[in-house]
Amino acid sequence: MRHEIALLSLLILASCAPTTEWARTETSLEQRQKDEKECQDIANWQALDESDKTRPIYPPFRDTQFIVGGDEDGGITSSYTRRGPRMYELAEYCMQQRGYHLQPIAKKS
Repeated sequence: MRHEIALLSLLILASCAPTTEWARTETSLEQRQKDEKECQDIANWQALDESDKTRPIYPPFRDTQFIVGGDEDGGITSSYTRRGPRMYELAEYCMQQRGYHLQPIAKKS
């Protein structure tokens, strides 16, 4: 029962959150969807490639998702173990580089 209440609460909160979409002046829906798909594909492959590397190799060079630990020789190693946040970060970066920005979607009444 607790899990059901927690899930219901989460759904209620999510419905209150503002919804956003990518926007760019004079860009058709088809072009925006194409750009989003391309950026998502790039981000998926890049995040997969980075997941076994020691550091991100593509901007932005944020380190918030790194897990740092020691190796056998006492040195410090880093690995990007959570691909999901990195994929989002890369896709967002790609869209921004193409001139898009996130804007709230007006709620229909």
